[in-house]
Amino acid sequence: MPSSIPALSFVFSLLSALLCFGLPAGLGVWVFRRHKGAGHAIMIGAFCFIVGAMVLEQLLHSLVLGAVPNLRQNPLLYGLYGCLAAGLFEETARLLGLRALCKRDAAPDIGLAYGVGHGGIEAVMIAGLGIVNNLIVMYMINSGQGESLVAGYTGDTLTLAQQQLTAMAETPSPVYLAAGLERAYAIALHIALSMLIWMVVTKRLPMWGYGLAILLHALTNLPAALYQTGILTGIWPTELLGVLLTAGVVVLVVRLYRRPAKT
Repeated sequence: MPSSIPALSFVFSLLSALLCFGLPAGLGVWVFRRHKGAGHAIMIGAFCFIVGAMVLEQLLHSLVLGAVPNLRQNPLLYGLYGCLAAGLFEETARLLGLRALCKRDAAPDIGLAYGVGHGGIEAVMIAGLGIVNNLIVMYMINSGQGESLVAGYTGDTLTLAQQQLTAMAETPSPVYLAAGLERAYAIALHIALSMLIWMVVTKRLPMWGYGLAILLHALTNLPAALYQTGILTGIWPTELLGVLLTAGVVVLVVRLYRRPAKT
């Protein structure tokens, strides 16, 4: 049972929390000031992520893993499946959401706002809430209330809880910054992919842009999937690869957006 958590771990966790909550909020205010319909688009982006990724995609995983229980035993195949499933469900939700939004307002800022909503709610749900929980635990340990965290636990459950708290204390402090940085470039990715799908919906690109978005989404998810399955080791090389792939997607989407529209 740790007696304290390094102060730098708390600081880096706080920075990650600010990125997960503050960056989407700041971008939301910015795009809302740019365009009056942005607020609605942000909410639709968040809603479509929840339905597409947190409900329907998870249902697929339950069905697939129930039918193919040995899939997890092949890390590469399991990682590829997870990436393609994420791309398919999130980009389909994005296509449907933006198609509905653009019937009323097809301004480019609608695509931006959708991306802020989609990426912002993902940052909050995937990382932000967990980071807040970690901050509360860290504060309690450092204020001498650590024993209350395991009060009532016995046997193996108590041992496991103590091991988890010890692992939190022993984790290198910079690792706690990785979650926030990952969400920051993930938000950039979702804005870029939203603009790509916006170009499809507004006929600036043919429907192959939708397929491209699925593949790009899967590709940028691959480093994290390979890290989680143990194929990639080292969190910082994994994050660097994620940043580079996201930067490539952003550059590609900007070039597609800037090219002259066909008449």
